[in-house]
Amino acid sequence: MPAGSLVQRAIRPLDLFLLQTSGGEVRLLKKRVAALTSGAWAEDGGNNSVSFSPKARLTFSQRCSACHTYGRGIKVGPDLKGVNDRRRHDWLLKFIHQSSAVIKSGDPTATTLFEQFKHQRMPDWTDLSEQDIDDILHYLRIGGPDIKPADERSAQTATAAEEEAGRKLFYGETGFRYGAQSCNACHRAGGREFSGGSLGPDLSSVYLRYQDMALTSFLRHPCFKWDPRMSADEYLTPVESFALKAFLRRQSLRQPGAGSAAGKTPGDRPAPQPVARHETPEVDGIPMRFLKGGRP
Repeated sequence: MPAGSLVQRAIRPLDLFLLQTSGGEVRLLKKRVAALTSGAWAEDGGNNSVSFSPKARLTFSQRCSACHTYGRGIKVGPDLKGVNDRRRHDWLLKFIHQSSAVIKSGDPTATTLFEQFKHQRMPDWTDLSEQDIDDILHYLRIGGPDIKPADERSAQTATAAEEEAGRKLFYGETGFRYGAQSCNACHRAGGREFSGGSLGPDLSSVYLRYQDMALTSFLRHPCFKWDPRMSADEYLTPVESFALKAFLRRQSLRQPGAGSAAGKTPGDRPAPQPVARHETPEVDGIPMRFLKGGRP
């Protein structure tokens, strides 16, 4: 963005900060908004939480999803929802590792699939270990892509304990798992504790202005690149990210004039206000101000 451009001047300081510190990308996550308060959450610490290998999820996304869906029907290959129930585990291990060999062996299941899907053979994933394949099959067994990351929960669903956990993380009373700097080193967030840095913007009302999905996206990226050890993969855990979001929502609602704006409409977004309209006198469709003397 060129310095001094109209676009830059039109963006508020906090907007510009958010754009710059997230690598110049604004990614407002639109999918799954309607389902934010239901389903299983990955590693969220609740009774319905589930755990799986992050590598398994990444492998499914990068390799399997090109040809397979999970619960959405046939794509290039079969739908993988329920595959653990349809096939024996040992058969799946062999077929995923080297489908060509299983087909050539005359295995009846493999040859039937080969014919059914018009001789579209699955690639041989010989670089995957047995543990890698086990982890992928476990990921599919417990919900696969339907499992939502813990930080995608709406902050409206947070408990008081989760909000307090976010406060402790923000002020450095609890350390982040991967060693990230506490938020108050650069920011303030109102409340009774006005201590905090001034390098970054005041976050007292950030939740009401940017809402749940925008903050989820922002918190997944390191604020600054000053520490080369920090990466998006090892910055905040989903649980930490959600706790911070819950705390920032609580702080936003405590600001003067905030009232109960958050939570009134879908996506925790305040309802839009009507725009006042002013009628302009016209003569034959021509505004009066353009006519000499105000009249024809």
